[in-house]
Amino acid sequence: MARRYQDVSFAIVDYSQSELEGRPRNVRGLLFKEQEAGYLVGYLAGLITKAEAGTKQVVGSVGGQKIPPVDRYIAGYQAGAEAANPRITTLNAYSQDFVDQAKCKELALDQISRGAHVVFQVAGQCGLGALSAAKEKNTWGIGVDADQAYLGPHVATSALKKVDVAVFQTIQEVDAGSFNGGEDTVFDVASGAVGLGEIAPTVPREAVAEVKRVQDEIAAGTIAGIPATVAD
Repeated sequence: MARRYQDVSFAIVDYSQSELEGRPRNVRGLLFKEQEAGYLVGYLAGLITKAEAGTKQVVGSVGGQKIPPVDRYIAGYQAGAEAANPRITTLNAYSQDFVDQAKCKELALDQISRGAHVVFQVAGQCGLGALSAAKEKNTWGIGVDADQAYLGPHVATSALKKVDVAVFQTIQEVDAGSFNGGEDTVFDVASGAVGLGEIAPTVPREAVAEVKRVQDEIAAGTIAGIPATVAD
């Protein structure tokens, strides 16, 4: 459609303009540094585990499929947890599904049985099963993309990707006549388009203050080079 209607501006979420066939010059890719949001929730998970989990210092994550947006979240999560808590062990698994909640619940239950004190879901609707497992086993869950605190007090926080912010800012550029295709815009903590959701009130206040300090350091560029790929 972009090639057919070259006088129309297009934007595409979670896909780079450079990867489109023919690289149409009227398309802008809207990408996100999910690894920054992942780092923040991982840092919080590491602190919670350090404070509450005793000798079993383990956190887990359940991804839908091994694709770049999912892995950016998980890579950041693992790096953040390890930065906050050098004793931490990170577990990770993929359900190969973004819908079937039973698949994600089974993986989360396995990780919890191996000591995971916090489980991060990165699997869309399937990931609701991972959060259900956390509730069932009285451990912590972390939501993804949208703020999933509404699911209950077992949700420590969520890694937010504010697609609404990215789309709105892009529409503003079109309205102002400053929209340019042929490239990508990458949204991050500094732009307010990725970050933390509501933090559960029972999370230790010291941990909340520490992770907010880390968020400020990411926005300022003091913390940089957060990994975006998960080691096989």
